[in-house]
Amino acid sequence: MKKKKALIYGITGQDGAYMSKLLIEKKYDVEGISRGGNFVNLKKLQILDKVKINIIKSYGKNKLTKILKKNFDEIYFFGGVSSIVESYKNIDDTIDSQFAPIKTILSFIHNQKIKKTKLLFAGSSEIFAPTQKKINERSTPNPQNPYGISKSITFELIKFYREKFSLPVCTAIFFNHESSLRKEKYVIKKIIINLKKIQNKKINYFKLGNINIKRDWGWAPEYMIGCYKMLQKKKVEDFVIATGHSVSLKKIIIYLFKKFNLDWKKHIKISSQNLRKNESIEIHADISKIKKILRWKPKFFYKDFLIKIYNNEI
Repeated sequence: MKKKKALIYGITGQDGAYMSKLLIEKKYDVEGISRGGNFVNLKKLQILDKVKINIIKSYGKNKLTKILKKNFDEIYFFGGVSSIVESYKNIDDTIDSQFAPIKTILSFIHNQKIKKTKLLFAGSSEIFAPTQKKINERSTPNPQNPYGISKSITFELIKFYREKFSLPVCTAIFFNHESSLRKEKYVIKKIIINLKKIQNKKINYFKLGNINIKRDWGWAPEYMIGCYKMLQKKKVEDFVIATGHSVSLKKIIIYLFKKFNLDWKKHIKISSQNLRKNESIEIHADISKIKKILRWKPKFFYKDFLIKIYNNEI
């Protein structure tokens, strides 16, 4: 049987690396696209020598189209600007980093004559406005930051191509998901790294913004299983991928510090400089569709993966 071929755009990030590992285990030939030469996540997962990496530093379509002509069975897009803070620094680049390559990929798939490559785009709960209601695939997008805007307009473009031209393209609407491969700039990893520094007497405290926010935090490796299942369906469609359980950042802090017999109030200072503009206070996910149709549900919740990250389990 001929091996399937997959292309992972953003292969060196957390999601791209875990997706690569999963597909390699399923006997795929895996190629990736990256903007730079930082392959640390692939090295940690011991798969760097098992993937082919293409470097694309800009969003021009010529080099991307040349790669697409290899006619992959599946494409997973995890590229682009990946943080809300960074998105405010260069709004144009944030939007281009998502929209431009996806536009090229969609055009290529649309023009394919025989086999249509399947595409999964990594969307985000940030495309939705703050609401007390649970967010699902039918919720109306209303992004509140440049990162959310970049994800929202790309999500709508993909939806248009799927519905207008019957293309096998979709969006995984991700809620927050963590792992040991996360960079320190993300709040869960930041808390754990600084907790270790406090334990080792390297620092006495660190600063955070609003710790009363509630998010749906999950374990990244199992979210990639959800993505894989999405592209194995004959009818490709959008799914929310989350745990279905939201928890406050404060509760996470209390749990971690209590676990190691520390008083968090002595070691964390709330700083106005760390507050975000237009930040959603509460976000809740409805995962009934993915549970029913794909038979996917999370096994790891915040207490499970916090200790995994602390122990640097990958």
